Amino acid sequence: MRANDRNLRIEDKNRFIELLRFMLCMIIFMHHSGHVNVNRPALLPSGGLAADAFFILTGYYAIRHVGKLNASGSVPDKPLLYSIKYTIKKLIRVFPYAAFGTIIVYILECVIAVRTGTGLSLADIISKIKPFIIELFFLPLTGLMNLDLLTYRNAPMWYLSAMLFALPLLMWLSFRLGKIFSHVLVWLVPIAIQVLFLYKYGGILPWQSFLGFINTGILRGLSSMLLGCAIYYLLTVLNDKLRLTESSIIPTIIEVILYIIFLFLVIRGVTGIGEMASLYIILVAICFSLSKMTYTSRIGGRIISLLGRLSMPIFCIHWGIYRWVGAFFGYLDYKVAILMALILSIVTAYVLMIITDKLTEVRNNA
Repeated sequence: MRANDRNLRIEDKNRFIELLRFMLCMIIFMHHSGHVNVNRPALLPSGGLAADAFFILTGYYAIRHVGKLNASGSVPDKPLLYSIKYTIKKLIRVFPYAAFGTIIVYILECVIAVRTGTGLSLADIISKIKPFIIELFFLPLTGLMNLDLLTYRNAPMWYLSAMLFALPLLMWLSFRLGKIFSHVLVWLVPIAIQVLFLYKYGGILPWQSFLGFINTGILRGLSSMLLGCAIYYLLTVLNDKLRLTESSIIPTIIEVILYIIFLFLVIRGVTGIGEMASLYIILVAICFSLSKMTYTSRIGGRIISLLGRLSMPIFCIHWGIYRWVGAFFGYLDYKVAILMALILSIVTAYVLMIITDKLTEVRNNA
């Protein structure tokens, strides 16, 4: 990549969104804190909503990419194939982290088996191979394995499994349906899916069930990604009409208040319609953040960029780190154990990121 192209990409990034990614990752991390000690509840009972915020951002940037292709007249001849390749390319970037996070859980089970003297028979090893392969390649939501937390070792990876199926579908629909997609589907389908979830499950966050042959996690991912598309189309129209380019104090205050309300609800815990309301609160907050009307869009600095890059590696490995800390340091004070897991997750994610960057650099220069 040429230096000018790289500089354009840097300028195009909203640094606050990078910081937001890290904060959402921390919400998910704390949401899973109960797994450092099975006798204690998670600290953020509704932290699963942060995964939907990640989906919203994924949908926004994916449809922005489609918008750039349409504007430049570079619409692919085979939109479905292009959409699949786009998704796979994104997943390949996080594969080393996801693979590490999954592998360490299976290694832990082997270590525990040896420590407890139960050993591992050939039948035990064979029984672990199938779910391991399914998890490794982001296929749990296909129905090839049970999604209970005994069978599914690295549970947060349901997010990437959902993205594997929902993102190509979303992009293909946007290519094929054009205005029907932008004028109708992105506004009605998310609400329809969420209302269906409320009616059937009592909340909008299911990912371990099936509606017919489709996993609810895939539908949930598609729903929230479509909301991200809605943000893109809304801001495109508003920017054409109102020229939303200058930062202002009032939008900034509204944005910050919305994030505070969302965090309060996540900490307090919400159910049913409260989950849906919380999702739309952070949706509007993200809309303000992406509009460039707020002063947060001016935030910069290498530290924030680094935190943004660390968010996905931490997301991929933290479940396994929690399992290891719980297995060997479960006797520690609950908050101390969580702090240990956090430090280990950040340090490990940073080391993995450096190794991955070096290997990518070597491959590109080969």
